[in-house]
Amino acid sequence: MPIKPVDAVVRDRRRIVWTVAALISFVALARCASAQAPILNDSTREVTHTVKTGDTLWDLAQTYLKNPFRWPDIFRRNTDIVKNPHWIYPGEVIRIPVSEVRPEVATQLRGGNVVARVSTSSRPLTVFSSGIRSANNRVFNESVTPDKYRAPGVRAGEIESAPYLDRLGGPRDAGEIRAGVDRPAISTSAADARAQLKDQVYISLPKGITPRLGDSYLAYTLGDEIEDVGQVVVPTGILRIESIGAGGLAVARVVRQFGEVRLGQRLVSAEPAVAVTRAPHRVDVGLNGKVLLVHQDPVLASVQHYVLLSPTSKNGVAVGDEFSLISETMGREDPTPAPAISAAIVQVVKVTPYASTAIILGHTQPVIKAGMPVRMTAKMP
Repeated sequence: MPIKPVDAVVRDRRRIVWTVAALISFVALARCASAQAPILNDSTREVTHTVKTGDTLWDLAQTYLKNPFRWPDIFRRNTDIVKNPHWIYPGEVIRIPVSEVRPEVATQLRGGNVVARVSTSSRPLTVFSSGIRSANNRVFNESVTPDKYRAPGVRAGEIESAPYLDRLGGPRDAGEIRAGVDRPAISTSAADARAQLKDQVYISLPKGITPRLGDSYLAYTLGDEIEDVGQVVVPTGILRIESIGAGGLAVARVVRQFGEVRLGQRLVSAEPAVAVTRAPHRVDVGLNGKVLLVHQDPVLASVQHYVLLSPTSKNGVAVGDEFSLISETMGREDPTPAPAISAAIVQVVKVTPYASTAIILGHTQPVIKAGMPVRMTAKMP
């Protein structure tokens, strides 16, 4: 029997190793692709997507809903899985209602069989599509339907962190964050001293309040002034009292953080934030007003940005109410009057006697600015 040269034996062994490696890689990739492929769950009528490296809620909204600006819809449905919408992790399973996904995406392979195509449900007409006339007697056709962007209620966190309008100068007789309990080894100025989540700080309480263990206080900074109306209060965190000392001082811990919590920031009592789980009812003739301010003055306001509206608690506005922001001009720089259209839908998350704060749920026009007319389209029962 002829003996193969050593080089030939080595080549044969390499071929075997490469073949086995290729088979293993193929099986692994097949399993990975199967795990990441969207699955249609017939029992709950949901499409489930297993997150892979590089996925974002923006991308998923574009893929499944054909509109990347609807990423908050996916986030709100998956808050039990996704704690921060900016961070989703490989292996997490995201749920999307079948009625919302693009029909071609709802067609999936399962066990070699093709799942039947699922059609999205049609949207009902809005109050404006029936030809209701605006104050200037022009027909107002709404291009953004409230149902299209409606969120399933308002979360407590959205209420707690929302900026709101108060009197000029902010709340009266506010308390203050005085000092950190843990002393830094290197001296820092009060302006540079920050408190992080779970840090303990010494606080003085708002005037006239008797401290109690477990009470919560809202730390804030003052934002924009709106002439003849009030000043914006911007929450930075929530502190909870853990011990009480003499002279009106107490030790509190930072339990929620929305921004930079600094020494010297003012404090007011934090009212319990109660989430709204019901949907508002559509109204035919809604309250009118205007946009007072787009918070933080973004170049282009988009989904999840806050706007402050002129209707107030005195007008009966409640958390959960929805408003349409109305565009009545030809464009951003062109003030020429044009037929009124709905540029955006917003939902109220906080109300004071000075203004209402609303969060943008969706929009079709790029320009959202102060002075735009608003009209209530849905009211909480």
